[in-house]
Amino acid sequence: MTKTTPKGGLNRRTFLKTSLCASASLAALSIGTRGAFAAVDLSGREMVFASWGGSYQAAQETAYCNPFTKTTGATVIQDGPMNGSKLRTMVEGGQPIWDVVDVTDTFLAANEELFEDLDFNIVDASPLDQAYVHAKGIGCIIWSYNIAFNTDMVGENTPQSWADVFDVEKFPGKRALRDRAYPMIEIALMADGVAPEDLYPLDVDRAFAKLDTIKDHVIWYTSNSAAQQLFVDGEVGTGVLLNGRTFDVNKKGAPVDLTWNQNIRSIDYLVIPKGAPNAEVAQHFMNATVDADNQALMANTLAYAPCNPAAFAGVQESVLPWLATTPENAEKGFLIDAEYWRDNLAALTERWTEWKLT
Repeated sequence: MTKTTPKGGLNRRTFLKTSLCASASLAALSIGTRGAFAAVDLSGREMVFASWGGSYQAAQETAYCNPFTKTTGATVIQDGPMNGSKLRTMVEGGQPIWDVVDVTDTFLAANEELFEDLDFNIVDASPLDQAYVHAKGIGCIIWSYNIAFNTDMVGENTPQSWADVFDVEKFPGKRALRDRAYPMIEIALMADGVAPEDLYPLDVDRAFAKLDTIKDHVIWYTSNSAAQQLFVDGEVGTGVLLNGRTFDVNKKGAPVDLTWNQNIRSIDYLVIPKGAPNAEVAQHFMNATVDADNQALMANTLAYAPCNPAAFAGVQESVLPWLATTPENAEKGFLIDAEYWRDNLAALTERWTEWKLT
C-alpha cells in the first residue's frame, strides 16, 4: 500500500489544540479591545472580493464588505465562486481580476507562491489568535466538515460516523460528498476504521479502495450552495456538509441536522493574489476584517467561529453550540493537516481526477 509522507515544517495542529482553550478563556473579553482598525479615506477606489458564493458570501458581504465600504468609502465588488485553477491561471498569466480571495488553509499551504505578502504596517493582525496568521493571509473563520443528514429521510436512527455514511444498506439512497481529494481521503479512511490520530500520513490506496465501495451511490458536489440544496430537496439522505451551511438551512426550517462525531476542522484565509490591481485597497480591507465586531457578526450570521478571540464576547448564546471551536465539538474532531496537503495536494488531486474517470 502507498503512503505519502509529508515533509518537515511547522505543525500547526498541535498548536491549535492548545489555542482552542486559550480562545475559550478569552471569550469574556470586551469586543472593544480590538481598537486597531483605523478607517482611511478610500473614496472613489474599489476592489474585487471573490469567495464561495451563496449564503457564505452573503454573510461575508454583510459582516466584512459593507462595514468596510461604510467606514472607508471604497466600493467592494462581489465575484466568484472561488476556483483554484481559475485563480492560478489569472496569477500566472499576470492578469488577476480578484483583489481579495477566500481560500482554505490547505489551498494556501500548497499555493503560497500565488499570493502577495501582507503589509503588517497596514494589517494589524495582533488581535487574532496568532495560529491563524500567515505571511500571505489572515484567518477569517474556523469551520468544519460534518456528517449531515435529512431527518425526514433517515428517521430517528441518524448516521453517527463516516462508516454509517458509507453503509448503503443501513442508510439506503444517495449521499452528498465533496468532489475533491481533501477531505474525502480522510473521510474514506475513517469510514474504513482508521482513528483520526492515525490518519497521517494518509494511506491513499486504502482510501481509494474504500471510495470504490460507495462510488455508485454518490452525488458529487463542487459548490457548498449546491450541497445545501441536495439536502434540503431530499435528493440525499446523508453526506458531508459544512457546519455553517447546515446551520443556515436548519435555522430556515429545513429538516437538516448534523453530528459532531469525527468532524474535520479547517480554516479559511483571506489572501491577495499576486499582481492584484487594487492591492493597496485590499490590504486595508484585510485589516478591517480583523475587527472583533465584524467577526462576531459573521459568526452570528452563519455559525463560523471567529479567529479574533475578543469576538466571542459578541457571539449569541444560541450560536455557540454550532461552532466548530466550542470545546465539546472540537474534542469530537480534529484539524485537517494543511502541511500534509501542502506537500501532496497536486499529486492527490491528479489521482482523484483519474479515479473519478474510471
